[in-house]
Amino acid sequence: MAAPVVAVIGGGQLARMLAEAASPLGIHLRVLAAPSDEGADQVVTDVVVGAADDADAIAQVAAGADVVTFDHENVDHDALDALERAGVAVWPSVATLRFSDKAHQRRAFAAAGLPVPDFEVLDDPAVAVERAVAFAARHVDVVVKASRGGYDGRGVWMLHGEAVADFVGSWDGAPLVLEPKLALRGEVAVLIARRPSGDVAAWPVVETVQVDGMCDEVVLPAELDPSVAERAVAVATEVARVTGAVGVMAIELFLIESEDGTGTDVIVNEVAPRVHNSGHLTIDACRTSQFEQHLRAVLDWPLGPTDPIAAAATMVNVVGTEGHDPRDRQADALAAVPEAKVHLYGKAARAGRKIGHVTVTGPDRSVTRERARLAADLLAGSD
Repeated sequence: MAAPVVAVIGGGQLARMLAEAASPLGIHLRVLAAPSDEGADQVVTDVVVGAADDADAIAQVAAGADVVTFDHENVDHDALDALERAGVAVWPSVATLRFSDKAHQRRAFAAAGLPVPDFEVLDDPAVAVERAVAFAARHVDVVVKASRGGYDGRGVWMLHGEAVADFVGSWDGAPLVLEPKLALRGEVAVLIARRPSGDVAAWPVVETVQVDGMCDEVVLPAELDPSVAERAVAVATEVARVTGAVGVMAIELFLIESEDGTGTDVIVNEVAPRVHNSGHLTIDACRTSQFEQHLRAVLDWPLGPTDPIAAAATMVNVVGTEGHDPRDRQADALAAVPEAKVHLYGKAARAGRKIGHVTVTGPDRSVTRERARLAADLLAGSD
């Protein structure tokens, strides 16, 4: 029996980690990598070089594959539509990928009754400034998001009062989404895996720590009242159903004070219809990693157990500093934190760029945070 072939569009670190999970499962991974991509081509032998918006390259990487999946969402939807019409399994589907657009996401979630913040979509230039003025009058401090193309804090602006209208008036890019700046009690994420046949598995809720809009640290378990954790999983599960997710989906959630001031409400921040930074610790901290689970899900194989293998775990991203190679200090980091699980992506270090991550598991949450931070700082050269 031939090995199943999974084609991945995108050649970054997520494709690299999917390849590492595919090998022991006997799955053949093929990757479509742009010439500028880094990470996957160092561990994948079957690489098609081409852009993710090149229909011919997409058709080439999909030829003979059992399923097509993704390292990122910046793909040619028309080319994927053609694959779906031709009977190729594309998971997540084009319909699910459209939820990467924040304007579509907000509107669809609100229509489905999911908890979302107040928002305004500005997709009509004729009335955009007028609507921005009205929204800023209600909320004063406003978060402005580009509906497409933003990640790791890019494409997001924190504006106050009249600055909102000034910004909107000068903007000529993708539609914008306006939201109020919220007084957050915290941020958490839930990863959900779903098969085409409908089976669903969720990992425990994790706490996420953001720095300048980019995920910096992920901690398991999240310190939540059990009822809030239960609500977070329930909301995430409904998001997966509404979006028709197949594979792994990450649902990022805000925690805010309830309107009556007696508890904590859960509202949807954003979703990513793929494996995600908030799930990297599952490689070393859970019985089934998000990468193995994603492959099992898109192939419609039985899902694996998601329970943790340790009482606590922390993942810290290794963020690049200009001109510094983390491999130069890898031995130092492992000497200082021998229990650290180091994952380097083979990417050139640039300021603000994720070039790896470190996970530490153990019996105590605070200790894993301290130890993972130490190892990551040593690798990044920022100690």
